[in-house]
Amino acid sequence: MIATSPTYCPDCGDELGTVEFEDRDRDYCSSCDQVWWRQSVPTTSVTVRDDDSVLLIQRSAGRDAGRWDLPAGHPEYDEPAREAAARELREETGLVADPEDLTLVGTVLSEGPQANYRSINYRIDRAAVDGEVTAGSDAADARFVRVEAVRAGDVDVRKLGRLRLRDAGILDE
Repeated sequence: MIATSPTYCPDCGDELGTVEFEDRDRDYCSSCDQVWWRQSVPTTSVTVRDDDSVLLIQRSAGRDAGRWDLPAGHPEYDEPAREAAARELREETGLVADPEDLTLVGTVLSEGPQANYRSINYRIDRAAVDGEVTAGSDAADARFVRVEAVRAGDVDVRKLGRLRLRDAGILDE
């Protein structure tokens, strides 16, 4: 299982072909007799709501640099999603939440050319977290933004972030 479509076999390095398997064309290594399934990449996010505002971070790097999103990131290979969400919240904003206080609000799939992201989304009220908001190492900024500004499109929120906000009941789209 892999997240992107490779050209070469991850095991032996030979060039991959394709084979129809389970009604789909799949990457296939004839040397290893191995079918490779493309998998979505797991992410987690946290919506922190404070009355009529929502906590957003501004991405500082990558193709979404400058765009806004919810605190989010990838779980470590051995980390439960709820703990990953709380860790990402702390790393990106300085706010501390007990993972058990996070409420699951849904999951979304965001498709892209390199990888499909399956985001596991949580919500928590500002009163249930500790600390002051500060932008972490991979955030250019972190702040509470009025929900109406997000709904009106006054804030440039990336596509996956908008889907996450929909899960949390902030956006209707």
